[in-house]
Amino acid sequence: MEACHILLGRPWQFDRKSIHNGLSNEITLQHKDKKFVLHPLTPTQVAKDQVQIKVKREDEDTKSSKTP
Repeated sequence: MEACHILLGRPWQFDRKSIHNGLSNEITLQHKDKKFVLHPLTPTQVAKDQVQIKVKREDEDTKSSKTP
């Protein structure tokens, strides 16, 4: 998966009291009495991930084309 969005199902979105801050695009939730804050990736992190995915995909293509 090259890009994703966090999809919280009913138990996580409503029953766990999650909070989505639209301004900072952060999701805050509690699980087992611990507070978690999910932050979005920075553009630099996204670019690094895309390069890694591209290299991995190219390696898999070359490996699959070499096998008879």
